[in-house]
Amino acid sequence: MKLPLGWLADYVDPGLTPDALAERLADSGTAVEAVDDVRVAADPANLAFFRVGHVASAEQHPNADRLRVCMVDVGEDAPRQIVCGAPNARAGIDVAVALPGAVLPGRDPLGTAKLRGVESSGMLCSEKELGLGADHGGIVELDGAPRPGTPLADVLPIVETVLDLEITSNRPDCLGVYGVAREVHAVTGADLAPLDESDPPADGPGTVADHATLRVEAPDLCPRYMARVFTDVTVGPSPAWLRGRLAAAGMRSISNVVDVTNYVMLLTGQPLHAFDLAHVAGATIVVRRATPGEPVTTLDAQTRTLTGDMLAICDAERPAVIAGIMGAQDVEVSDATTTLLLEAAAFDGPSILRTSLSLGLRSESSGRFEKGLPVELPERAMRIASRMLVELCGARMVPGTLDARAAAPPPAAVLRVRTARVNALLGIEIPVEESRTTLTRLGFGVADAPDGLDVTVPWERRADVTREADLIEEIGRVHGYRDVPVLLPRLVGDGRRTPAQERVVRLSRRASDLGLHEVVTYRFVPPGDADALQMAPDDPRRDVLRLAHPISEEMAVMRRSMLPGLLRAASHNQHHQVPSGGVFEVGATYAPAEGGLADERPFLAALMFGPPPRRHWRGEAPANDLFAGLGLATALCRTVGVRPGQEPNHAPYFHPVRQARLVAGDEVVGWVGEMHPRVLTAFDVGGPATGVVLDLAALGRAAPTTPTRFVDLLTVPASTRDLALVVAKDVPAAALVATARQAGGPLVRDVAVFDRYEGPQVGEGRVSLALRLVIADPGRTLTDDEIAACVAAVRDALAAEHGADLR
Repeated sequence: MKLPLGWLADYVDPGLTPDALAERLADSGTAVEAVDDVRVAADPANLAFFRVGHVASAEQHPNADRLRVCMVDVGEDAPRQIVCGAPNARAGIDVAVALPGAVLPGRDPLGTAKLRGVESSGMLCSEKELGLGADHGGIVELDGAPRPGTPLADVLPIVETVLDLEITSNRPDCLGVYGVAREVHAVTGADLAPLDESDPPADGPGTVADHATLRVEAPDLCPRYMARVFTDVTVGPSPAWLRGRLAAAGMRSISNVVDVTNYVMLLTGQPLHAFDLAHVAGATIVVRRATPGEPVTTLDAQTRTLTGDMLAICDAERPAVIAGIMGAQDVEVSDATTTLLLEAAAFDGPSILRTSLSLGLRSESSGRFEKGLPVELPERAMRIASRMLVELCGARMVPGTLDARAAAPPPAAVLRVRTARVNALLGIEIPVEESRTTLTRLGFGVADAPDGLDVTVPWERRADVTREADLIEEIGRVHGYRDVPVLLPRLVGDGRRTPAQERVVRLSRRASDLGLHEVVTYRFVPPGDADALQMAPDDPRRDVLRLAHPISEEMAVMRRSMLPGLLRAASHNQHHQVPSGGVFEVGATYAPAEGGLADERPFLAALMFGPPPRRHWRGEAPANDLFAGLGLATALCRTVGVRPGQEPNHAPYFHPVRQARLVAGDEVVGWVGEMHPRVLTAFDVGGPATGVVLDLAALGRAAPTTPTRFVDLLTVPASTRDLALVVAKDVPAAALVATARQAGGPLVRDVAVFDRYEGPQVGEGRVSLALRLVIADPGRTLTDDEIAACVAAVRDALAAEHGADLR
């Protein structure tokens, strides 16, 4: 909202510079986005060059058909010669004059010039040149101006500073100049002049019922509708002061009638609308829901189609206004208008907002109505506008008012604000007298109470002040939050991650440690992902949640798998000179559930893609295959204490025979597989690629519930011993490792298989496996005899359990 300070000064003068006032308002909760000088600079030296002038004579320029040579009295010893090209330049009029040296808005200092051979010592100014409006067709004519030479700033508002305010949605009372004036009064203590709400004399012919009728058929959307009739209206240009104020507030002047409605809206916050009553069919106003498909051509010459849930202000035949937003061309006020019907109403805010968004049409009116205006406000605006129409348009107000009200307004709420509660919430001592003064200045009724004040909420603040805390907020913001000491809150507890969150953190860190890069992919995916993943037509994972209003078809459904996003990430990297790598993501998939909701399941998915680079120039590159994926998945599961087993799997997006699922007890905790070549082709990924998907919920259920015990790092040397064992070919290496760990007891810190041999030297059906034992005691250095005893125990156990022979 643009607030001209010259207009504000009619009601309150805080005696502060514009910047100081902006700071005070910002401190009290009314943000000021900018402070702008929109007209002539307020420098006294510059203002001295702007004067009232009287055109004593205006002769045709000898060398130009469209120029006149004017002799202008500007209060000096002799008239000044000024050449002017305005069509209304003539003798006998009072004008606005800028003398050489004057700085006009957006121009360099004015100088003496020669125009077609004739010297011109000044300029006769138009509204646009002075920043008073958009009219550049002629010079400003001053009606009833004081003597020539009078400072122009005393006659016209050529100096104006505008505050660009950001009004919060809960303060529609501040969407008018007088509402902000009350705020300034509260935060500065400057006197507030009352708003003149007096009615003009009603001396028009007959009564309002003789000229128009009113019927409200949708009282739920229009709780109040007021209308008055005016006759003998003269439509024409508004006076310069009115045009200037509208221009400073960001609105253009149209005609005196329309300007009055806009002026009153900017003053009070209540939008108004004027009809040419001669064009209102049947002289009837009907407030109703629109008929579906009903067209209306609005003032911007656009034809819009209404729906059945939109409110329209109609005459006996057609819509005349899209309620609260914009009027129709058919009943627009024109120069031929002599009889007006003036509307002031209260509408349902959410309804106006829905209509505005649906039609893509916003206006100054809709921006106010959608916030919800009180039903008492139309009466105030109607009185002020009626008086201005009589004064500025020569109108005669017809006695009576059409006033349809759905229900009486609720009684004013009385809230108790306790002094102790004020001090407790704000953290500082606020004297009760200061609270009383603040609330009184803001328009609240205040009475003493045993423990504080009883406060009557005015109707302007009914919507946003409903409880004691709201009143304390009013007291605090006017007092100034800068005076509230900055104290850190006392913590009453310590924040901790849930077990599920802790597992995600540990898994993510482990994945990063293993060389994968974390990515975040879109949860909105194309519907074609199911086809790209080779899913069967009856696969339940084809049942997806579709967005009602997707950004595009590529983001139309919620994902059912984490793998497509990782495959797209791999493709993007390969097309940007990263042929191989590993990525992982922690996220969720979404399946349809009852009630239109989603069944959201958390997963960790990883993808290793492209041929891995060789780790050493003499060594071979590691394989990117099922076994690499199983190693990755197993390492991740062990991070959270789960040691999974492996079972066959049959997913269509994995290679038919190079895939497995991971199980822990009765839980399926993950799936691993080399990506199917057709899937890689569909996502434009160069193979090979191996995917890993871990079900985080299942991992949580399979994870041990006992706390993890950490063992200190060894501070003494560890000893290693290697055992080459010959066992039957069907004995799993994992079984040998488990037996060795158990037999060695706490001294065996680690067991690993580091070699495997199968050949004639070990016999048919047998295999040689080499185990490396890491033996240590954290508290001391073991003796050779202790190490030998540990190795012997392991060897004997392997022989007894698995028939292992020492090679």
